[in-house]
Amino acid sequence: MNKKLAGSAVVGVAILAIVVAQFWRGSDEAPAAAPPAPSPSAAQPSMEEYDFPDVSGGRGWAIRIPVPSGWVVTHQNDRASYRSGDLLLETDKVPITQEDTLSGLQAIAAKAHYDGSVVKPVEAGDIQDAAEWDYTYLRDGTPERVTVVGLGAGDSLVTIRFEAPPAEFDRDRGVLDAALKVSAPG
Repeated sequence: MNKKLAGSAVVGVAILAIVVAQFWRGSDEAPAAAPPAPSPSAAQPSMEEYDFPDVSGGRGWAIRIPVPSGWVVTHQNDRASYRSGDLLLETDKVPITQEDTLSGLQAIAAKAHYDGSVVKPVEAGDIQDAAEWDYTYLRDGTPERVTVVGLGAGDSLVTIRFEAPPAEFDRDRGVLDAALKVSAPG
């Protein structure tokens, strides 16, 4: 065997042994913990927008509702549904014949016939005419707690509906609270 080749092999093995010894020994520092997964209410919101063109030739306006990003989204007509596990946030635009949001939401609640339904005026972002309806119902034999907030928009009612199992509702109410930071031209 060639002396140069043998010498290079010995040096290479020695270097390899030093490198392996450094990694084998490990580090004194604990590995960094992975960041916690964001909760549904901590996700960066997107916007759901309902446009209202001005019939007299003006610029029109829109209601913009912050909705969670990263949730499964479906759109059907004016209804947008955002789902993450057992949590559901829906927005919708429906015509109303009542003079104000409170009576419009009360009419919807009366047709639903849910026990313990309560409709009351609330504040919702930039919208002055808003009402809230709280109720619980059974879906496939399992109770679901729901809050629907109606926003006055001329001859329409824009609704924001949050649904969750009763045990999770208060913990995840931040999803609804974030959605209620609606914006509209002032």
